[in-house]
Order: sequence, then structure tokens, then C-alpha cells
Amino acid sequence: RLVDCIAPAQGDVIVEIGPGQGMLTRALLTSGARVYAVEFDRDMVTILRKTFADTDRLTILPLDFLTFQPQDYSLERFKLVGNIPYNITSPVIDWLLRYRERIVMAVLMVQKELAMRIAGQPGSKDWSPLSIFTQLHFVVERCFDVSPKSFRPPPRVDSAVIRLEPRAESAAIPPNFAACVRAAFRHRRKQLVNNLTPDFFSSRAEAVALLHQLGWAEKIRAEQLTIQQFLTLSRHLGTHTSSESDR
Repeated sequence: RLVDCIAPAQGDVIVEIGPGQGMLTRALLTSGARVYAVEFDRDMVTILRKTFADTDRLTILPLDFLTFQPQDYSLERFKLVGNIPYNITSPVIDWLLRYRERIVMAVLMVQKELAMRIAGQPGSKDWSPLSIFTQLHFVVERCFDVSPKSFRPPPRVDSAVIRLEPRAESAAIPPNFAACVRAAFRHRRKQLVNNLTPDFFSSRAEAVALLHQLGWAEKIRAEQLTIQQFLTLSRHLGTHTSSESDR
């Protein structure tokens, strides 16, 4: 099912994160793709080199993926795939956003809870800055869930496979967009005006006035806003941010 989500094909360039002993790697190579396998574990690197010694479409890179820079290998456009260690999922998403213009598609297996946040929708408890920053640039699909029983040894949490495809067009992003989103979600249970006031307004009344100008309810919360509404809000807020929102 994971290979079906990736849909590897002849001529594809694929970067695989943490290939381990190469089970997925073999399937990718069978399709005719060119694979760059980024593996930090030296023992796994040794196994990969022995297993695929006769393969000329595989480049094994003994690196920490977070230090991997595709331009060093002249990779202009590629698919990104991998089973992501739970403790580095957020940094991997940050990496993906940084190199988004080079990515054709990403298919990642991550902790289910985090997959739900990445694919979250406005109005749900999963809607968060992570959802917004990712979906600003990518269409996110939760493909299927994976039981702990599928692994040896089994982890304590469920996993899920997500697919991210770049949006055809990216909206112009105001310079204070990220600060606006983070401030809005500072305290989920608080109303938007209360979260924004310390960073962007001299008084709560000033914040309320802007919401009225935008035609929004005074008691609206950040989790109710769409990405487009956050873009609109940040444009109206201008470029002012306090030292706290810049951190």
C-alpha cells in the first residue's frame, strides 16, 4: 500500500529517508526509479551496500537526513519518501517546507497523532500551526493507518501514512504570517482577540474593532479560522510584531 501511494515510475528521482535494510528501497528500484537513500545508521549502511552492490541506480548517503542538502547532489526535483522516526517528524516537516520548490510529492509514515494534526481541518481539535504551515504549501492526504503489529518490535503508538502534494499556486505570504498564526494559537481556549492583543494591539478594544471590520465574531477562536482568513488577518495586522512573537 505504501508503494501504491508513492507510485514510483521509470525515471523518477526519489529521496528515501532512513531505508534501514532496504525493503522499500528494493520496490522503488524495481520501478526503474533513481533512489538516493539517506541512512544515518552505519550498520544499516553496510547492509545496504552489500544488498545492492550491483545496482547503479542507488546512491547511499551515510548522513543525518536533517543535514541533507539536495543541491549538493544536483537534485532539482524529486519525490520524498520514508518512515520517519517520531522524534524528528516536526524537523522533517520543516525541512520539507524549506525545500518545497524541489519536491514533486512526499509520502511519509509518521505517528498517527501527528498525521492527524498535519492533515487537520479548521474547526477541529487537530487544526494547529503545524496544519496551517504545511497546508499553506501542500495538499495533505491521510492515506491509511498502520497498526503497531506491523512492526517488530511493535511501537507503543499507531502510525499513519500521509501524502503531500505541492499546491499549484501559492498565495503571497505577508511577512508577519507565521508570527500571527503562532500568537493566535498561544492559548487554544482563549478568544482570538485575547491572544493577539499583547503582540499586535495597544488594547483589546482595538483588536475587537479589527474583527468587526473583517466581519468576524468577537468571540471567534484561532481554531475556527481558515488559512485564507489567517492570510487576510496578517495583512491587516501589518508588519508590527512584539519581541515575544518574533521568538
